[in-house]
Amino acid sequence: MVGRITEQHLSEAEKTFPGIMAMYSKLARKPLTFLQLVWMYETSLAD
Repeated sequence: MVGRITEQHLSEAEKTFPGIMAMYSKLARKPLTFLQLVWMYETSLAD
């Protein structure tokens, strides 16, 4: 996926990255791209 995040992308992403929709909804400052969101998700798992 490339570019801006849409609701469709989030539901597709949830299949591969369980919990990413919940994480996204809690963010005060939303990432602009899907790649940024995945990076945030992946780094949050390392904590």
